[in-house]
Amino acid sequence: MSYELLKTFVGASDLDDTYVEQCWDEAVAHVDTFIGNNDVPTAVRTRCYIEAGSELFHRRSAPMGVSQFASFDGSAIRVARDPLQGVYPLLRPYVGLGGIG
Repeated sequence: MSYELLKTFVGASDLDDTYVEQCWDEAVAHVDTFIGNNDVPTAVRTRCYIEAGSELFHRRSAPMGVSQFASFDGSAIRVARDPLQGVYPLLRPYVGLGGIG
């Protein structure tokens, strides 16, 4: 697996390679720590890396947790503080989250 999966998913340019690679490494660390010794299929684990990495990548354009793009109604859009927020439902069958997510 490689940060290239995340780069493609977020539509990053070659100029973002270093940042994308950092986000990928952080996502892998967060997801693997959360999973622990639980058996998670490779495809699900990879998807979790991409989802968490995307959250981390997009934080750059969301200072103080507020996105830099407006919603249709003009209200601010907050990004999740927990980069694993979108991952919990994917992992629930394998990790047994006890209501998280």
